Amino acid sequence: MEYVSLKKIHYKQPDIEEEVYQCRFHSDLTRHLSLDIKQYNHKRAYPAFLCYTENMLLLQEKINKKYEEFLYIVNTVPPVVLRQFSLVCIVDEVKSTNDIEGVKSTRREISMVLDEGLSADNRMSSVVHKYQSLLSKDDIPFFTCQDIRNFYDSFAHEEVIKEDPRNKLDGKIFRHGSVDIASVTGKTIHRGLYPESAITSALTQALAILHDENMPILSRVSVFHYLFAYIHPFYDGNGRTDRFITAYFLARHFHPLVAIRLSVTIKRYRKKYYTLFEDTDSELNRADLTTFVEGFWSLLLISFEDTIRLLSRKKEQLERFEKKLSELYSGDKLTENIYYILLQAALFYGQGVTMQDLMSVTQKSRATIQKRLDSIPDAHLAKSKIKNVYYYKLNLLILKTEET
Repeated sequence: MEYVSLKKIHYKQPDIEEEVYQCRFHSDLTRHLSLDIKQYNHKRAYPAFLCYTENMLLLQEKINKKYEEFLYIVNTVPPVVLRQFSLVCIVDEVKSTNDIEGVKSTRREISMVLDEGLSADNRMSSVVHKYQSLLSKDDIPFFTCQDIRNFYDSFAHEEVIKEDPRNKLDGKIFRHGSVDIASVTGKTIHRGLYPESAITSALTQALAILHDENMPILSRVSVFHYLFAYIHPFYDGNGRTDRFITAYFLARHFHPLVAIRLSVTIKRYRKKYYTLFEDTDSELNRADLTTFVEGFWSLLLISFEDTIRLLSRKKEQLERFEKKLSELYSGDKLTENIYYILLQAALFYGQGVTMQDLMSVTQKSRATIQKRLDSIPDAHLAKSKIKNVYYYKLNLLILKTEET
């Protein structure tokens, strides 16, 4: 049964609006939250709450089934394939989260940071390396307001200041001044909490919700995602920080790969994503977060499905092309292994693999690997050089030609 928002009920069935609100607010299935929500330029604030619905149970069931399907696929592909696929996901995710925020970046720039480990003076380094840390499940403290500020300083603050020095934080922990969020027409649609004491108080309560283990993980992560955007503790960079924190907690609960593609999905369904916030902010919605949580879960489900689809397609390509490999080379087992690695590099991470990658995977010396590379025909090998580093991959045109 569809859960109709109070905002829709206000317009379609105003005569039952109050009754429905009271019923939902006082239901045994309602989780009351410790913050009030007030729409910009409106006087009345409402206490936030969340109703657990049958549709949530169905979405949870679908997400769990998709996750089981994902785990099966993950366990059937070689570790090197997962590594290459992970790099693709990081590049796509960083590019998408930057695009959402209007930050200019290229896939090549992001790939170079991944491949070469560029120093911190590269503007993409901090963001890329933070997403890399999700794969290894590094611990990042997100318990206090100071933790949030410390992360922001290492993640986005420097880039935000470079984009506009006026956005440098000037409060004890967060911003001292107010900040407005405007529509594409320039109309203010939301104002972040103000003054700083209100930011600190609300974010402390939001963090308590995020870490409340008596609340299902997907519920508290989704609620926090909304509340962080509503509070808006920084002048700029709130969205990219919010999405990373969400991805971090999803990566702790699920496989990191399904968490890393969240911004890719949000970018594709940007209108739906922003409408969820707008409708939840509305005074007519009376601080009911249920439709936001349901909508956010539906985006997570799409993200899971897309990750499965992409990985399955790459796996099928790998298996199909692998059958053709034996026709391309005549050599020992190591040469065969190198061909296979070069194929994976071409299919999953177009930039290719470095000599160091080949040495690491095969556990062979540089001289041994170089000897095998020298024996591979030029037509089979695609080689490029970026900042004095060579990248190798298989020329897929050879395989595609033989297929036709």
